[in-house]
Amino acid sequence: MIAALPRPRPAWLPTLLLLCCLALPGRATTVVPPDFEGLVDRAGLVFRGEVVGQEATLVTRGADRAIFTRVTFRVLEAIKGVPPPLVTLEFLGGAVGELSLEVSGMPRFAPGSQDIVFVTAGAPAICPLVAMGHGRYRILRDAQGAEFVARDNGLPLHRVDDVALPLLAPGAVPVAARAPGGRPLSPAEFAGHVRRTATRIHTP
Repeated sequence: MIAALPRPRPAWLPTLLLLCCLALPGRATTVVPPDFEGLVDRAGLVFRGEVVGQEATLVTRGADRAIFTRVTFRVLEAIKGVPPPLVTLEFLGGAVGELSLEVSGMPRFAPGSQDIVFVTAGAPAICPLVAMGHGRYRILRDAQGAEFVARDNGLPLHRVDDVALPLLAPGAVPVAARAPGGRPLSPAEFAGHVRRTATRIHTP
């Protein structure tokens, strides 16, 4: 959900209104899943990065106040575009003291985790990634220690066409859809698909 934070009034009122607002349910965030070609095309940067820091702050912009979380990645591999060694992305939501703001569908990161992220080429409003969680692919390890690519919901990605599927919670995904057979894509395989698609899109 997205909870709108109130415009400040008397000194004591913003905190009270903020707490009340965050306690109320909001409308769900609606995101149309892109197909793989659209995902690659809409991204200005694609890179594999390791989360090296994150900080939530209460930001005032004009008449609006909201909590944003800044996530800093150490770039391990550039896949599309030329990112700097460190990239900081800003996401709506987070927790500052006793205040918190949750946005449904917003990716959440943990220090030390590795992800392949598709950073939108346009000016982001609440999320810098293409189609929110559809622009984040987690790098996990199987029981044998081999790396594989998973979607934002943690389910393994077996085909690039599957990026267009809804991001359902794992428990809501039919068992047959969770285990289509074969091994999931490795980070190198997924990056290769991105590079070839980007080249094809941008080759006259």
